Amino acid sequence: MSGLTLRPDPHPARRSEVVSAPHVMRAGSLAAGLVVVLILVSQALRPVYAFRPPAGAPEPTFKAYLDRSAPLVLRHYDVPGMVISTVIRGAPARTYAYGFADRERRKPMTTDTVFRVASISKSLTAWGVLRLVQEGKVDIDAPIQRYLSHWPLPKSKFSTLGVTTRRLLNHTAGLNAGADQFRRPDEPAKSPLEMLAREGDGPAVGPATLVSQPGAAYRYSVPGYTLLRLLLEEQSHQNFQDYMKAQVLLPLGMTSSSFDWDGPLHSRTATPYQANGRPMPVLIPEDVAADSLFSTGPDLARFVAAPLPDDNLPAGAYVLTTQSVERFYASADRMPGIQLEGLKLDGPGLGCFIEQLPNGGVIITNGGYDPGWASQFYIVPGTGDGIVVLTNSEAGEPAIAEILADWAAWRGLPPMKMTRAHYVLRMNVALVLGIMVMISLYFGSNVIVEVGSGARRLGALTLAALAGSVFETTLVLGLMALWILLRVPIVTSMPIFYDFGAFAISLCALVAMARLVFPRVPVLGNASASSFEPVAPAAGKRPGALAGATITP
Repeated sequence: MSGLTLRPDPHPARRSEVVSAPHVMRAGSLAAGLVVVLILVSQALRPVYAFRPPAGAPEPTFKAYLDRSAPLVLRHYDVPGMVISTVIRGAPARTYAYGFADRERRKPMTTDTVFRVASISKSLTAWGVLRLVQEGKVDIDAPIQRYLSHWPLPKSKFSTLGVTTRRLLNHTAGLNAGADQFRRPDEPAKSPLEMLAREGDGPAVGPATLVSQPGAAYRYSVPGYTLLRLLLEEQSHQNFQDYMKAQVLLPLGMTSSSFDWDGPLHSRTATPYQANGRPMPVLIPEDVAADSLFSTGPDLARFVAAPLPDDNLPAGAYVLTTQSVERFYASADRMPGIQLEGLKLDGPGLGCFIEQLPNGGVIITNGGYDPGWASQFYIVPGTGDGIVVLTNSEAGEPAIAEILADWAAWRGLPPMKMTRAHYVLRMNVALVLGIMVMISLYFGSNVIVEVGSGARRLGALTLAALAGSVFETTLVLGLMALWILLRVPIVTSMPIFYDFGAFAISLCALVAMARLVFPRVPVLGNASASSFEPVAPAAGKRPGALAGATITP
């Protein structure tokens, strides 16, 4: 431009510092966020107790280990109490009790404390059914309708001929899921016919019915076990509870177990606790065969040992034959549609589930998870090992997973899928929280930089501003929804991160609100407001001249 010269900035180093400072702040925020992610993930993958018991150690060593680790696990996951029973070489070994049967009354947990073991009931019910099968009273692969004179399955577009005893036991009969129903101990119990008449799915009360082709897919079904209860009662001519006590529980030596909450069990029953740590009353399931067994750690250890031969008893413990025991944990035929990944298992057995070991062996397992209770058992036929873990909290699953990891290490077994799934969940939660913090730090540093440069200025927070800031408004609402979704997994799997999770959500929301309160200054042309500094007209300068340079005629 004729007659004008562009004079260089006399302080280029200072100018360089001003320009590079925002980049340093942004890079620092990302680095800090990455450190937070790494710390959270490392904590998520770390067991509650830093050590595992040595493989093959004698039982007193394992007990000494549990005496240190179990109380830490209970405190970490806010579980009141726990009972652990082990099986070694096919025989019940030791039972350990930790924590409180009733936290408010400071009543300690004991080895003979009674628990309701929820769906573990199905495994015992399966043994009752297999008794009828081995006695020739029931063909396990015949249509169950052949044995039910009082309940014809409602008509559907699927044939009822495929509904067999085997498929009812392994949840592949195609019946609807139903729902657990409970009553107070002083309320009258419903008969199986009354239950079947109201166990249908849907908004209105209706009968249990077929909702998919029998044998085509795994579909968990509570009404299926009500049908099995009816089968047992019709073929044995006995009340279900009486039949199970006479034919299964007492022959196995389970003298402290019952499908009724008998009077003698009342004073020994633990107080159940909700996930929030509050006590709740003992409720009785209406679906008796599926959910209503009350038992103890030593009694369930006898059941876990029953399929395993030892020096004194054959497989089946004279309750079932060896052939019936093999049926008990025989997996269903591999068929398209049987997907158990969500259950952390490989396939359904009869009243139990199957997990495949890397060496080709199998593990038999089942768990009971109901309001106030959490329990799990494992049987390893190849080694003669087994374990029962019982808790009086519906949030007890992560604590059980920790104990299972210790037991597997002690017995030289690979980690159970339940334990691996527990740590995967912890890692995923940690990643989500860490990434949220990292993003918050990055966008927060951006807001600070842009406010300092004048690219953002304080504005009025109006409805119009909220409507115009779609990203920020959506982010705030999305964070609220995310906290609702994450709250339960955090509480149950990583309670120590609960406060941090609330902090991470709050930090994200705070940054989003800051972006709303300090909106961007409108962009003029192709240059942003942060590209220029306002310069007042002065002698020797022209309005609008580039900051950092002077123009002289």
